[in-house]
Amino acid sequence: MFRHMPADSLPDVEHTESNTPRAVERVDPSGLIPLSVLALDLPVPSEGWANYLGRRAIAFVPDDLGRDCVRRQDARRLLDERRADELRRRAVARQQEQEAVEADRVRFASIWKGVAADALPVGVSAGDAMLEAARQSRPKRRSLLEDAFAGETVFHALPANPDEES
Repeated sequence: MFRHMPADSLPDVEHTESNTPRAVERVDPSGLIPLSVLALDLPVPSEGWANYLGRRAIAFVPDDLGRDCVRRQDARRLLDERRADELRRRAVARQQEQEAVEADRVRFASIWKGVAADALPVGVSAGDAMLEAARQSRPKRRSLLEDAFAGETVFHALPANPDEES
């Protein structure tokens, strides 16, 4: 509508999200950023600039050439929001990566590695050596004497009825 009018004859109004005109003070063209320039740093929103900026209460202002623009401080706010969002995404990605690395470390630690080929005794099959290594890797019960030497005393109560098993 106003594209072919000289800049001096443009009315001093802006259109908000509800398309109701609102009186606006004249803005110095050097304080405006055209949306085409802003689109170089910010991706064009899927819902369009009008809805995107309307949700953030940022109004379009025509510059002296009639291009849709936003004020410099609004553009700075949008760029700051984008930087903060990017930092948040990077922090979340870094946290997820650390959790994945830790989960992999735990998973790999739980996988039994078997017996190395050079650790096999002569004349013993690999299967027998692995079964023996698995049996030896199970926790062993310590004797009363071993507990006493270790400085630990463990009391094992006897059942009241010798026929009971616990």
